[in-house]
Amino acid sequence: MPKLTIDGHEVEVAAGTNLIEAARAAGVAIPYFCYHPYLKVVGQCRICMVEIAGQPRLALGCATPAADGMVVKVEDSERAREAREAVMEFLLANHPLDCPVCDQAGECLLQDHSMSEQGAKFTTHMAETRRTFPGYERRLIGPHVMQNQNRCIHCSRCIRFTREISETAALTYKSRGNSTFIDTFDGSSFDDPMSGCATDVCPVGALTLRETRFRKRAWKLRSTPSVCPGCSIGCNIFIDHHERVVYRFTPRENPAINATWLCDYGRFLAESLNEQAYLAPQRQDHGHPAPAAWGEALAAVAALLRGAASLRVVASANMSNEELFLARELFGRHLKGEIAVPVAAGEPRRMKNGKGEWLLAKDAHPNAAGARRLGLDTVDGEGLSRFLYGGAGLTLILDPEAHPFLASPEALRLLRVGTTVVWARRSHPVADGATWLLPTPSLASDEGTFTSSTGAVQRFAEAFAAPGTVHRTATGGMSPDCPTIALPWGAPGEARPLWLVLSALARELGIETLDLASPAEVFTLMARSEKGFAGLSWEALGGLAPQESFRERQHVG
Repeated sequence: MPKLTIDGHEVEVAAGTNLIEAARAAGVAIPYFCYHPYLKVVGQCRICMVEIAGQPRLALGCATPAADGMVVKVEDSERAREAREAVMEFLLANHPLDCPVCDQAGECLLQDHSMSEQGAKFTTHMAETRRTFPGYERRLIGPHVMQNQNRCIHCSRCIRFTREISETAALTYKSRGNSTFIDTFDGSSFDDPMSGCATDVCPVGALTLRETRFRKRAWKLRSTPSVCPGCSIGCNIFIDHHERVVYRFTPRENPAINATWLCDYGRFLAESLNEQAYLAPQRQDHGHPAPAAWGEALAAVAALLRGAASLRVVASANMSNEELFLARELFGRHLKGEIAVPVAAGEPRRMKNGKGEWLLAKDAHPNAAGARRLGLDTVDGEGLSRFLYGGAGLTLILDPEAHPFLASPEALRLLRVGTTVVWARRSHPVADGATWLLPTPSLASDEGTFTSSTGAVQRFAEAFAAPGTVHRTATGGMSPDCPTIALPWGAPGEARPLWLVLSALARELGIETLDLASPAEVFTLMARSEKGFAGLSWEALGGLAPQESFRERQHVG
């Protein structure tokens, strides 16, 4: 492993590491535009030039591998600084000065580097009329991507992404010289299943997303690490939110699963996290839903569980490992009920990892692998129909969106036979006819772990607490900052995470071993008792830092 010195900092890196990554390891930032750690190096923007002792010419940080004994100067080199300033002047010669109205402002590499390289001393020698691209401004080039060609700095990242990662080769350069612009090959729609990633890799505001454009300034967003709920691959994401509203999903780096990519389907599930149809528990009162306090609801459901002649539980592969474990222990082991986890295949989806390998989704849920690892029975739509058939006892639906079959007329007929308790967030036919309905929040107000189809157990963090939720400490005291909950269960409503309600039901039923104060405690108990989770620790899974600011989060350009 080569050892080298960068601006006086000694660092040892793996063989083949380029100087940009070596400098990052040494705590030194080398500016770049065209470089991306998961795309091929082209060395065309020339902003990453550094000085290497003993070499007469400046070197490109992206295209120069670290060598043993190398002495590199970045900020300590006047020659390198002058070269970078010259590159910035050429880039800004035609770039529009529209940062105040550009949606990329706040996370734009050109903006960042222009301030760091030139600062207040920058002056331009440009006297000619700026180049423009009439007809290519505010142009929708696909279902999701908006083009502002005047801002393009010709880094070719978007082109290389479609050739190397999504493999659609949808984008290319057209025309020549100073008139070069980005377009699809034949002028058709940029309908790439990962088109949103082209906006991620764009270092400026030339490509932006129609869905999130002008909705919220980037510096106001808080970014919470999470896991995409769209399928079983388990892509790592940030939930970007502000004032309890989710604005977007952005990819979070994980070389083993999704590198820094995210498919459009998963990306645009973000808006669905803002849907919350139910806030308070409801009971059926002569055919009409009537609101109830949580204390009343828990007592009533506990009484139903005690008196049930038979118990069937429809769990969900959308639930976390902790919630599935609590459901299995509470309803299966202690109450002797039957549990089924419906799984749907969904649309075929795939994702490319850091090695350039395609990972294929095995089903449409984020945690079917976790259900199987916990030994729970998974069924398809036909199996779910058989599971629900002929039951005149108590049926619990822990997630109406567990399978499309639950919205079918056949499922509704089968569920009318007995008593049903449903946990739900969004409006659903099953919830409308439930004897008791208990509201649950979205992924943004939950925390726990999912098991991906690759076998990786991954944590997701709570972006913001469910409305009105307060927390219970381990000693029973009240704390608004504690990530676990303590409820005044007698108070009216607001959605509660499923794991919390299951734990409260266990307490109501006198099952002390399941009266747990946080997902971390549930995970610890699960890891002690389940071979599939043995040796794992809550703290070691991801090292997440929820509520970190957008500018502090890990960012690879």
